[in-house]
Order: sequence, then C-alpha cells, then structure tokens
Amino acid sequence: MKAKLSATVEKPLVRFLDSLPGKSRSEKLERALSMLRQWQEERELRRQLAAVHETKKERQEREDWERLMAEAMWTK
Repeated sequence: MKAKLSATVEKPLVRFLDSLPGKSRSEKLERALSMLRQWQEERELRRQLAAVHETKKERQEREDWERLMAEAMWTK
C-alpha cells in the first residue's frame, strides 16, 4: 500500500531527483528511498558478520567510523 507524501526540498536536490531515470518524481524518490533502505540493511548485516570475528579494538574503530560517517551524511 502506498501513502501520499508532500515534501519541501532544496532546489539542488530537486535537480538531482529530476536527473535520475524514471517517469515521475514520485517514482524516482521511492526508488532512492528504497535504495537507501537496502544500503542500511546491508550495512547492518555487514556489521553483524564483522562482529563475529572482530576484536574489541576493531569494533571500537568500526563504531567510531560509522558514527562519523552517519554524522557526515545527515548534517550540512
């Protein structure tokens, strides 16, 4: 089931969305969000697999790196 969504987005992001393949902005946005969700699920799986074999130091380094990357992705 789909739900209608209204969003206000900066013009450079709209231009980027318009540059993606697809018939409509809705289709393009849905595909982009789906890819983001898939990326996060794969990242979590990799984290779980790595946790089986990593040392405490390696785990701390990975967590620090993930936190840094998340901050960089979600801030201006």
